[in-house]
Amino acid sequence: MREALTRDAQMFFSRWGTSRKPRWMLWGRLLLLTPGFQLVFWLRVQRALKTVPVVGPALRRCLWYVTTIWFSCDVDPEVEIGPGLYLPHPLGIVIGGGVKIGSNVSILQNVTLGRVATEHFDPTLGDHVEIGAGAVVLGAIHVGSGSKVGANSVVLRDVPAGAVAVGVPARIIMPGARS
Repeated sequence: MREALTRDAQMFFSRWGTSRKPRWMLWGRLLLLTPGFQLVFWLRVQRALKTVPVVGPALRRCLWYVTTIWFSCDVDPEVEIGPGLYLPHPLGIVIGGGVKIGSNVSILQNVTLGRVATEHFDPTLGDHVEIGAGAVVLGAIHVGSGSKVGANSVVLRDVPAGAVAVGVPARIIMPGARS
């Protein structure tokens, strides 16, 4: 958990740019004044509570309920989250239970990651993926490493590595390709 939290913090630090402030002040800012990191922190704590015998599952569910209300989002406790998760504005995010999120992923506000009603498979996000505000990624699809999903896009098909998905329904744009 500690390594994952350190990588999460590094994602936030890298977005802030260089700073001459002491490291403890940056950590204080993260823990006290940054709602996105606070949510990531509590998601990591929920994951750690899974290993506590007897009372762990009940505490985990209570913590899930509190974070759902406090941050106005619904991130299922069963989500597999890689290190380096960046949630700058955590409000309105919905992530289903079977979703797998790679490392160094950036997710903006009002994003939905989950399953389509007719199937019981969730999306998988590769490493270094960026999901724009209001995007919806549904179904048993894979969003490749280094790819981006545009704001308010609805992704229902696989996105290859390094591609950009935009529109409703999303169309794939390969970098370097002329239209």
